[in-house]
Order: sequence, then structure tokens, then C-alpha cells
Amino acid sequence: MHLLNERINQALSRGGLSATAFWLLKILFRIEVHFLYAFDLANRSATSKTSTHHPGFDFISLHTQHDIDSTPPALIAQLNEQSGWSVNRLIEQGSTVYALVDDSNIVSQLNIGWQPIITVDSPTHLTFTLSPKDAFLGYLFTYPKYRGCGAATKLVEKVCEDAAFRKYSRIVTHIRSTNAPSLNTFKKIGWKRIGWILTSTNGRLLSTRSAKKIGVHIAKANHPANDG
Repeated sequence: MHLLNERINQALSRGGLSATAFWLLKILFRIEVHFLYAFDLANRSATSKTSTHHPGFDFISLHTQHDIDSTPPALIAQLNEQSGWSVNRLIEQGSTVYALVDDSNIVSQLNIGWQPIITVDSPTHLTFTLSPKDAFLGYLFTYPKYRGCGAATKLVEKVCEDAAFRKYSRIVTHIRSTNAPSLNTFKKIGWKRIGWILTSTNGRLLSTRSAKKIGVHIAKANHPANDG
């Protein structure tokens, strides 16, 4: 009964009917859809909106081993829970881990991969070959007690500021079609849908659309990986 009520509430939320339709597609036909979204950093000032968030949230970015060593171990442990691989391994890859922090708690977090080829493990093991000056956003996660206060929106906006400062021109991400809250967040701050990825639930890549023509090539990976 609890699961049924949760599904009903999700269906009635913003974007919920579409998410429910894609959930039924997955259940009935064993097909999963992820949307490919991108944000043009040149338009950041024109599309960025002021988000409401708790004034006590601090923004942190972990680029180097020194950043990790300077961060309380308890925060690193929390970040590790929702980062795919460990923070240490992501940093070794050349990725960056960003977060909003409320005292000793992670509020919201994500990873940015700056590499030209990014590997992901959802919806299956894939490689994304990006255009020059593209970055890839993965593992956006907001802890339940902080949802609904604009934390994810604020974090993504701050990350876009940092990527623009690093002279990147675009950030790309992929979002599960059933994840209405994430889709709402990215749409709210001006991200545009540029394609989709169609897979079977047993991990077979079925199709991609609109990705290659805008400079993103998606292929089945030969080995497990993550989207750091």
C-alpha cells in the first residue's frame, strides 16, 4: 500500500505523469529511457535563476588529494556513499566532486568529469566521447531531508560557474526518464534536452538519438565503469 501511495503521489507531482509512463514502459516492455541534457555555459548569466536555499549551506569542491585531506573524514565517507567510485579514485581520474554542506552533513553532491571520454554504469556500461571543452555531470544526489529547498539547483548553478571559469563551453549529463525531480531541476535552470538513450533492462544498448550530431558519441563500453 505504501508503494502504491508513493507511485500515486509521484504521478501527481510536476512531471509525474510522464515519469509514470516511462516507468510503465520499463515494467511492461523491459525498456529504459535516459534523456541527454546539456547546458551552454555561454548562456549561463542569461538563464541562471536565483534559488532558495538554507543560508548555512557551504559550497565545497574537491579537485586534489590536498582537498580530500583538508575535508573531515566523515564528509568524505558521506560523499563516497553517492559518488559511484570513491572520492579518491575520482580525483585520481581527474574528476571533481562538488557538494553543499550543512555543518557536518552533505546536503547535495555531484561529480564532474573533465576527460574527453567518460564511462558510465547507468543505464548500462557506456562510453561518452565528448566534444572539446565539454564536461560531464554525474551522480547528482540530494539527501532526503534537504529536498525541496533548492539545494540541487544551487549546487548545479555553482558548478556551472566553476566550469565556465575553467573555460569549458558546455556541460552534458544523462537523466533517467522516471526521475521527475532531477528533470525538473535541470529544466528550471535552463538545461536543454539534446537526445535520448534507449536500453533494455538487461543492459543492451538499443538506440541513441541526436547525440552524435551535436558532438556527443555514445557507445557500449567493454568493461564496467562509472560516470565520475
